[in-house]
Amino acid sequence: MATTEAQIRDLLNRPRGLNTGMISEMLTIRNAEVDKVARGSRYGVATANQIDTTLKDSAVKMLVCMDCLAILIDTVPAYYSEKEQSVYDRRYQQQLITFEKRAQEALALVSDAGSATFATGKTKTRLS
Repeated sequence: MATTEAQIRDLLNRPRGLNTGMISEMLTIRNAEVDKVARGSRYGVATANQIDTTLKDSAVKMLVCMDCLAILIDTVPAYYSEKEQSVYDRRYQQQLITFEKRAQEALALVSDAGSATFATGKTKTRLS
């Protein structure tokens, strides 16, 4: 299942000021990033332990929401009156903090951050 623009809009409660092109570009960028850092078969990880698409999609959603909120904070004056600006600015900043934390956790889960991989074996050495 791929992350869609509608899912991003739903997560952010359909705010004014998000355009389709920006969301689709951020999805493309973040999908590539998550695919690059995701733990996969290239490290000899068993199929049962590889990251599934649900975890990848969750990480992409959190990262894209974080990006969208950063843009919304910058565009608040264009879409809201002066009376409403402070309310939406604070709301978006609080959401941004929450999504940053969630995005870091999701990306760490996908990339297996904090773990170490090592191999043991014998080598032939000549000690004199």
